Amino acid sequence: MRNALQAFQAAVMAAPELQRQLGACERHDLFCARAMAAAGSLGLKLVPDALAPRARAASVEPSSAWPPRAWLPVRIVESDVGHLVDWAYFGDDPLQDSFFDDSIQRALSRPFNRVFRHVTRLDDFIDNAPVDEAAPLRGLVYHMSRCGSTLVAQMLGALPATLSLSEPGPFDAAVRLAMAGNDLRGERGAALLRAMVAALGRARNGERQCFIKLDSWHILAFPLIQAALPHVPWVYLFRDPVEVLVSQMRMRGYQTVPSLVPPGLYGIGDDPSGPEALCARIFAKHHEAAIRALAEPLGMAIDYADLPDALVDRIAPHFGLSLTQVETVAVADAGRRDAKAPECLFTDDRERKKRLASDAVLEAVRRHVCELHAKLRGAARR
Repeated sequence: MRNALQAFQAAVMAAPELQRQLGACERHDLFCARAMAAAGSLGLKLVPDALAPRARAASVEPSSAWPPRAWLPVRIVESDVGHLVDWAYFGDDPLQDSFFDDSIQRALSRPFNRVFRHVTRLDDFIDNAPVDEAAPLRGLVYHMSRCGSTLVAQMLGALPATLSLSEPGPFDAAVRLAMAGNDLRGERGAALLRAMVAALGRARNGERQCFIKLDSWHILAFPLIQAALPHVPWVYLFRDPVEVLVSQMRMRGYQTVPSLVPPGLYGIGDDPSGPEALCARIFAKHHEAAIRALAEPLGMAIDYADLPDALVDRIAPHFGLSLTQVETVAVADAGRRDAKAPECLFTDDRERKKRLASDAVLEAVRRHVCELHAKLRGAARR
């Protein structure tokens, strides 16, 4: 049974059309029926148990080659043979979720990805990256957190033939490795980031351009990302820090927990004066890094208060986009919707957040972020 399954897996991995037929199945019974029929046509005898769902932790022989274009990376994992890039089959499904990792979960829930896997050794992933499969990267979105970056990603994604990737976990994993690994420092780490951009930006449906909204802590990795992608324009989004801290106190993002980001990234530990001060100091680190980066060309500061109009007026021209009237209408429609729940219209909550601000939030902002926020507002007005 195992030899028949291995032979069938090899046959499927070599046949993109068969992958499409099996990968489109959302129900396990339909997947099994199609797989059994396909195996039979190849002279292979499978039993249904051979197609039972498997944990993705199960071992699989690494390939030196990238999989077909319909596959995208979903994570980087450690193994006995070093780091591996784990891929999943996405077919031609558009990436329309608010966050890329939501698209990953949808893809991994399909029966095909519970049976078929493709992994690539990290060195092979870097060295064998195709040069002609990805939509060109036209812009990067750095941000403070809770400041409209998801909205910007959704508005960019409303453009035709466009990939807009929101905080893709595999890119975050690549950044962490490049920052931590001695063998990935310098040009090798930059090559890893470029390969990951190429893998995430694969033009599966004829896309002609790509944008990536990064994680909020990535502004602290700006020198590394800039070295890898030196010609890509970028923006840094920020917001009234009182509003951001009120949101964080309601539900903390992992980027505000020092133990969940690369060691020593912020250079601070828990603040004895409370989570408000700790978060304010972290956002101060973000702003300091952004202000340094804005001294270089290709960067632009964008105030949340100027959204959504700033997408058409400032961000699009900065990213080299000349929007048609139809595109402007599509972008404007996306800008009226709640970025994290696009089926709902956006509701401005700035005044409500300010009313909810505690004395501890106001004091933390005054002590740690106010001056930097004023500098960024000045930069955004230039």
